[in-house]
Amino acid sequence: MSEEQSSSMPAEQGSGSLATTGGGALLHFSPEKIKVIKNTVAKGATDDELEMFLHLAERYQLDPFAKEIWFVKRPKKEKDSKGNWDYKRLPNGEIDYEGVDPVIMTSRDGYVKVAQSDAEFEGLNSFEVRANDTFHFNPMTGDIKHEIGSKRGSITGAWAICKRKGREPAIAVVDFDEYKKAAGKNPVWDSYPSAMIRKVAEVIVLKRQFNISGLVTQEEMPAQYNMEYDDPNIKRLYPKHTHKQTAIDVDDEWKRLSAEVKELRDELGLEKEQMESIALFELGIDSDPKKWSLSDIQKMVDYLKNKAAQYESKSVDIEEGTSRS
Repeated sequence: MSEEQSSSMPAEQGSGSLATTGGGALLHFSPEKIKVIKNTVAKGATDDELEMFLHLAERYQLDPFAKEIWFVKRPKKEKDSKGNWDYKRLPNGEIDYEGVDPVIMTSRDGYVKVAQSDAEFEGLNSFEVRANDTFHFNPMTGDIKHEIGSKRGSITGAWAICKRKGREPAIAVVDFDEYKKAAGKNPVWDSYPSAMIRKVAEVIVLKRQFNISGLVTQEEMPAQYNMEYDDPNIKRLYPKHTHKQTAIDVDDEWKRLSAEVKELRDELGLEKEQMESIALFELGIDSDPKKWSLSDIQKMVDYLKNKAAQYESKSVDIEEGTSRS
């Protein structure tokens, strides 16, 4: 499977009008908020880099305070006089970002937000391709045929189609090994490979259909470019900050809660269909556990714990009633 193929050329620039936020107001930044952004979200940015970051945020209506867009500078570590690896430091102790190239990032969800704010957006579809699937793609006609069976095999890639009114659909087919290798040691890719390769394909077609430029996505990058990756500056910005919200920490917590869900599910004797029903109708989250966020899986843990406690209470009542009789 080739790295990526498309049945349509990159789209022309749209109307140029800024999308609106959910409340209908355009996203702009006051001088006070710009100062906060430079000291937090865009740490280490020069004035020119900050201007570019704000331009992209306003152009695509992505809110840095809501983690829809972020600015990353990752300097290489050096050995200090004691032989310890650390970032080069300024006299005040903060990281020295001089000479480090910036990366302005969003996520697949940021691209979707840009697309959905356009009245011409007509839909996005994607799926991962596995070794035993029947998959055919004709780049000349744009025709895709994808059939899956019960024994699918390992992931080989993914496809995505994005439709926009008045234009030919944008289609992309991406190779799994190439993007997995580029992501490097990344716990999210290791835990959710099918979701991640689908997001890569989706990003490509969204970018083409809506002419999104100047941004890269976290799905395409190594873990250290994730905004929640540990940065020593957090300790200086927030002296009372004790828990490092790293990408690996979040993933470990997700795995811990996932194991707890499995234990509670087995204890309650719940089948897959019952778990899907609970997720959709009781908790209002996705029926696929692989798509749960940390807050989603915590909701499931709390729900199942409550059910287990109710059953235990009923069992005690029955036992006490039996002993009295």
